[in-house]
Amino acid sequence: MSYEQMYMMEDVLENVLSTSSISTMVAVVSYVFTALALYTIAQRREIKKAWLAWVPVLNVWILGSISDQYRYVVKNEIRSKRKVLLIVSILQVLATAAAVINLIAVSFMAIYNYAPGRGMTELIGQLLSSLLFFIPAAILAILSLVFRIMALYDLYTSCDPANNILYLVLSLIPGINSITQPLFLFLCREKDGGMPPRRQTEDS
Repeated sequence: MSYEQMYMMEDVLENVLSTSSISTMVAVVSYVFTALALYTIAQRREIKKAWLAWVPVLNVWILGSISDQYRYVVKNEIRSKRKVLLIVSILQVLATAAAVINLIAVSFMAIYNYAPGRGMTELIGQLLSSLLFFIPAAILAILSLVFRIMALYDLYTSCDPANNILYLVLSLIPGINSITQPLFLFLCREKDGGMPPRRQTEDS
């Protein structure tokens, strides 16, 4: 491997690490606030397996369960958002992981085989073809987002119906949703404004 190839790979790794460090810090804080809020709500409403709120990916089961419980108790509707969210989220993670691994492999091969006289068209073509692997992941991400929005709406309505729309809208704005959504969930963790008084005979 030439020095030029080594420098290219070092630049790629340096850019990735600098960007991911900030994203990781925000993600950790967001995760803790979200997990604590979901766990608190689930425990208070006696939803089974509340500890799943702390497990990445699987925590959507708790979000869906809160939504399903609200729909059953208040609307007398039987829903299965918890199952749909869990299945879609797991598939999304698997599809995204496969797409990322493929893209990394293609990128490193392109850098390793780089030569000044080699046409860029072939390299660009290889990279673009690898992006096709992200299509299934993108479709699953959209499905997950739709059901998550529905579940969040139910959660906010069950906790603070006076501000449910405001909380939902601000939780979906790109760029700030990683801060607003965990914050609103945390603020709602002790509220039951949209839920009727719990009876001992209710099925959680």
